[in-house]
Amino acid sequence: MKLINKLISRAAALVLAVGIAVSGTAFAAEKDEEFTFPSGLSFNSFEKMVGLLTNTYGAEINSKLPPTSVVVFHGDEILYTNYEGYINMKEDLLNDENAVFEWGSISKTMIWVSIMQLWEQGKIDLDADIRTYLPDNFLKNLKYDDPITVIDLMNHQGGWCESTYRLFVRDVADIGSIEDELRKIEPAQTFRPGEVSSYSNWGAALAGFIVQRVSSMDFTDYVHRNILEPLGMEHTAVSADHSDNMWVKEQREKLRSYEMPVMLPIWEETGAELFYCPIYPAGSAVGTIGDLARYAQAFVDDGHPLFEKAETQEKLFSGSSFYGESDIPCCSYGFWSSEYAVQTYGHDGGTNSGVANMLFDRDSKVGLVQLTTNSNYTYNPMLSMLPEYVFGDYTGKNLSVEKEKPAGFRGEYIASRSTIKGIGSFFSFLSAVNTDKLEGYTDIGNDVYKYTYTDDYADKVHILGRSRYSDGTEGIRAGAVEYMPVKMYVPKISLLAAFSLSGISAIFVLLAKRKLKKAKLISQYKGYFIFTWAQLAKAASLLAIVVILVAAMSATGLPKSLGACAGITQMISFVLCGAAAIAGIAFILKRKTSKSRKICYIFSIAGNITTAATIAVFEMYRFWGC
Repeated sequence: MKLINKLISRAAALVLAVGIAVSGTAFAAEKDEEFTFPSGLSFNSFEKMVGLLTNTYGAEINSKLPPTSVVVFHGDEILYTNYEGYINMKEDLLNDENAVFEWGSISKTMIWVSIMQLWEQGKIDLDADIRTYLPDNFLKNLKYDDPITVIDLMNHQGGWCESTYRLFVRDVADIGSIEDELRKIEPAQTFRPGEVSSYSNWGAALAGFIVQRVSSMDFTDYVHRNILEPLGMEHTAVSADHSDNMWVKEQREKLRSYEMPVMLPIWEETGAELFYCPIYPAGSAVGTIGDLARYAQAFVDDGHPLFEKAETQEKLFSGSSFYGESDIPCCSYGFWSSEYAVQTYGHDGGTNSGVANMLFDRDSKVGLVQLTTNSNYTYNPMLSMLPEYVFGDYTGKNLSVEKEKPAGFRGEYIASRSTIKGIGSFFSFLSAVNTDKLEGYTDIGNDVYKYTYTDDYADKVHILGRSRYSDGTEGIRAGAVEYMPVKMYVPKISLLAAFSLSGISAIFVLLAKRKLKKAKLISQYKGYFIFTWAQLAKAASLLAIVVILVAAMSATGLPKSLGACAGITQMISFVLCGAAAIAGIAFILKRKTSKSRKICYIFSIAGNITTAATIAVFEMYRFWGC
């Protein structure tokens, strides 16, 4: 597929160069062919390139396609609209303007707009401690006494790591109030507030809860009255179960998701993939591409339809978090900044069913919105290439310096957006990044770095920043996530490997003991029962983390009850392994113990200490506040 994408990209470039006419399946408003996008492409050339991508993609797959909707706009004018594929292949339901998709984390921007509206009215202070707006003792898992400000929430710098527990549920009956759901899955505060950017669904939903408390309105009602209705967005739902717009709810139930098996260009249906987000302000919006375009257009409208004053909208896009010590914005009060040939703002989103993207350039007033099903995003080159066609490739020319030098990042780094605390903390070590092997970083001053790499289509340039923390360490800022150095990575990952080996060995030992005992070839020895129980504990401990890993990677996440069972299992395993290790040492010290038996005790002690140490170091027992 990568080779196909490269060929498509080169073919599209050839079309642009020689002016070959290619017909697409898109609909465009009558527009002066000389209109130029920020990328430098004329409107006519843009249509040709997108048409080639669409036709080549469809011919390569040689079957019905999953749905993709695209709108490109200039101010209040729609330049280009494209509805591709089927929302339901079995029933031959074509994608059109009435198809609805899940917007995922684009939903969060409605929280930030609401916050700015309330700030404009003097009801929220962006620099105030959020506990001012929350019930007493609402936050239970704080590590620091430092205030968490509203801006910290908007910048995703409240200090929370990723929650181990569920983000989605299958049954509407499992959805409680925002307050109850936030209390159920409050993650651990791992970082000092305002220091580390760690994208947090929980933190964003908490901001939505603050909107609800300050406005004295249900969050869904607030969004309808102050965002959807003023913009005429009649085909959007924002509640957890989509019941605030029954037309949208019915349309969503028609949508099907698809996947493509490896090496087989055939789409297979995976069903509706309909899951519900209990902390719904963070990601439950569902709607048509037309409504999403109307929403995005509001942010380039000088009439600032969502705010009373133009200054409020200007502040929203003035930048609130920056790369290094520069003035290059990374986040602007909840909206993310992206570098193309021009500076864009927006947000993307992804759920179990859909992928969404919203980008706009406030200077040229050109914007782009895209909606599709989850798997289609992987295979459709138009989705990943279209932003460059509209906004142009970022070259980093404005970041050149007289003498470039390496960034100097060395060692293992883990992402801030991971389960750093609790029973799932071992996840972050499994996905650590070794910066010694990465190339393409260039220090250009002010703690800002230019990162150049090659993707499926061309060379890409991104901006990174160096973050300096209060404990003296330094990390790498990469948009919504930071990568932080890992202390004692090699010993810890070695311990985790030894733990896995110990658990696997325990299973084989137990099976061997069972067979030998059945054949009456083994006799009981001192400590037989405690060592057997320890073998069971080691096997159970390994099984517990496998279960956690599988459950956490599922669509609904780790249930709290399962997490509690796993944590209690680890506690029992810790006690049994510790007791067996102590018993083994006691037996070795006895003079009558044979040499061969002592060797067996030594291996047993090593395995038990390894398991107990791993449980303690990686907090595998901690099923609360994580």
